[in-house]
Amino acid sequence: MPAEAGESAPLIGHVLRPRYSKRLRQHLIAPVNLRHAYAPLIVSCFVTGLIDAGAYNAWGTFMGMQTGNTIFLALGVAGLPADSKHLQWLRSIVAISSFMLGSFIASNITSRFGNTRRLSLILSFLLQGLLILITGILITADVIPQKSPNSDRIFIGIPFLAAQSGAQVAASRALGFSEIPTTVLTSVYNDLASDSRALAKNNPKRNRRLGAAVMMLLGGICGGWLSRLNEGFGIALWASGVIKILLAAAWLWYADSVE
Repeated sequence: MPAEAGESAPLIGHVLRPRYSKRLRQHLIAPVNLRHAYAPLIVSCFVTGLIDAGAYNAWGTFMGMQTGNTIFLALGVAGLPADSKHLQWLRSIVAISSFMLGSFIASNITSRFGNTRRLSLILSFLLQGLLILITGILITADVIPQKSPNSDRIFIGIPFLAAQSGAQVAASRALGFSEIPTTVLTSVYNDLASDSRALAKNNPKRNRRLGAAVMMLLGGICGGWLSRLNEGFGIALWASGVIKILLAAAWLWYADSVE
């Protein structure tokens, strides 16, 4: 009997491993149920506020709000304002270009594996988290200055954070929640004001818009208070990176889509 048990154990292992691998693969390639898929995007709005408040205070450039960077670029071309920060126009170009690159990469990831498939969403949010954490590591290692808008070394960090923001917007588009752009609120405020059902009891889009605005405001407030600390921007980035990694892992527990 002992000999037979010893011989059967490897056989059981060989049977179970393929079954487990097949189930894992099926789980990863399955589309997620979109009923609550907006929640990670609402949390991402908080991250945008946290990062943009810290980045603007530390480096004088937005990482998510590219409308602001476009205006900075336009003013820089005109040589305005007179007391503008060092190479403000170039920082704006780098941020806008990196944002577009991040959006391009992330949208290709989701379109390749399927916009709402669990694997594509995990990879997208994992990419976002890693880009933030890389910047946090570089700041902690003093490769990039914590607060020095006139240092050329900030050009090392801007591409990572701006690309992360682009990838974040691409994720919101892939999930189909256009009412949560995650990096800007202009269209959100317009849609809230022009919604004919703004006071209706059951209005999911209105609720998501309000959630996005409140979370970005809270993130900005937290980022502002952290910016008062000498190491505040680095703390904000580490916190944001961890949040994104947790969001990436959270997709594993989302229910499958019901066709």
